[in-house]
Amino acid sequence: MTTTAGATADDLDTGRADVRPALRRLGEVGAFGADDDDPTEALLASVRMLRRLAAVSLATAFAAWSQRMVLEYLRCCPPPAPLDGLVAQVRAGTVPGATALAPAVADLAGTGTLPVAAVRDGTGWRLSGTVGWASNLFDDAVVVVPARTADEGRLVVLFRRTDPGVTPTGPHDTLGLRGTGTGGLHLDGLAVGPAQVLSDDLTAFMAVCRPAMLLLQTALALGLADAALSAAQEHLPAVLRADGDALGERRDDVARRLEDLAGDRVGVGPGDLARLRLAALDVASEAVRLETAVAGGAGYLAGSATARRVREVAFLPVQAPTYGQLRREITAAGPRQ
Repeated sequence: MTTTAGATADDLDTGRADVRPALRRLGEVGAFGADDDDPTEALLASVRMLRRLAAVSLATAFAAWSQRMVLEYLRCCPPPAPLDGLVAQVRAGTVPGATALAPAVADLAGTGTLPVAAVRDGTGWRLSGTVGWASNLFDDAVVVVPARTADEGRLVVLFRRTDPGVTPTGPHDTLGLRGTGTGGLHLDGLAVGPAQVLSDDLTAFMAVCRPAMLLLQTALALGLADAALSAAQEHLPAVLRADGDALGERRDDVARRLEDLAGDRVGVGPGDLARLRLAALDVASEAVRLETAVAGGAGYLAGSATARRVREVAFLPVQAPTYGQLRREITAAGPRQ
């Protein structure tokens, strides 16, 4: 799978192709797990899978992250009624999974307001508002989004991109990762039934799902660091070898912590996962900077793998929770115990 992902990395980054075939291939080989998987073992397997993918194509890894997170939401907070084999379709990669929970992170931190409003309609709800950013917004993608109610409640609901009342606003003109179906949606009276409400408690929902979110995001950064360090080692002059070795040791330390936390999250304190992801972001950024420093003019060519990794690493700090949001969380958590 990594061979194929590497071969299509440039096309997915520039938008000459999209990630749907990659999602289906991942589903075919069982990369998204099975219904009876042990949750901890499944998370560790996903961490390793995303790290390997990110080392060859962040676009593929990011799309797989979104797919995996939708499955995590459906596992942690299964809907009250079956949704016609939806989980099986997402797991197979035949239905794209789009997670649009960035506004939830800002809302819970008190730095933003949910842009989607939910109005009671019989036993269900009507949603109106905007989804500013989401990826995997292809075809009949299943989208998970938070919404606010008139009484200050917070819901987490899912719907299909093709549902009546959903209008795509078009793909965003991004720096890279253009094959990931990243864009926005406008919702106008979208009807959702009780079976589409995953939770009516956004705080509790995020508390359950956020650890997996941060651990899997950490894997994305580590994979990119792996690729940049490997590329840099090919041309590293003696004067920079100590820098490369030190950076490799920091990468290995983050990797050990990631594996430990993915395999056993008992005793994880406030801010620990945020610190881990920040450490991975810093390592990835420094690894790509080292690669560009030794690649020379060849790395400055727009079509080079080095230039692609420059674009890829620019995305990581803006993925919610963003670099700034993680820093605020760590400050609020106080010194590590």
